[in-house]
Amino acid sequence: MREGHERDDLFINELCDTYFKPVYKYCKKLIKSQPELMDFADECTQNTFLEARKQISKLKRHPNVEGWLFTTARNFINLSFRAMYIRKRREVIITDDINYRLELQDNEIDQLVENAVDVDELYHKVLMKLSSSEYELYTDYYLKKMSIAELTRKYNVSANAITTRIYRINKKIRSIVQTLVVSLDI
Repeated sequence: MREGHERDDLFINELCDTYFKPVYKYCKKLIKSQPELMDFADECTQNTFLEARKQISKLKRHPNVEGWLFTTARNFINLSFRAMYIRKRREVIITDDINYRLELQDNEIDQLVENAVDVDELYHKVLMKLSSSEYELYTDYYLKKMSIAELTRKYNVSANAITTRIYRINKKIRSIVQTLVVSLDI
């Protein structure tokens, strides 16, 4: 078995010695030697030989190993171009002007909510809808900033039970806030 691995390593080393530079030159040619895309040439050349290593048993019997390497390199270049195209299509460039406008819009929304809702009153209404045990845990965790370890000792339950209770309280609070805000009809 070990002898088979040594033969595979020897085969891959011979492939690399013979074809690495030609495949790299081919990749550079495919990207038209654009400096900003040279990473593609490096990466695709490496990926070609990594794929050769994965496909070594098939490649040893392949009638045209050189053709397989160049075709694989071309496929990797095409995949890289496709990924770059998709990324650029979805990419949004935020200029300083757009960023400034978004900040203004956020501030306007914050101001509208502040004017429409008395935050202290909303806070009080939400907390009044919690049970006494939920309120106590809420106070301990959020206001007193007690750690999970401290809470497990205080309530004599596991850390998992504490985090589950905190999760449920958060979910309940979100639901209460949503109901209250919808009722305000902002």
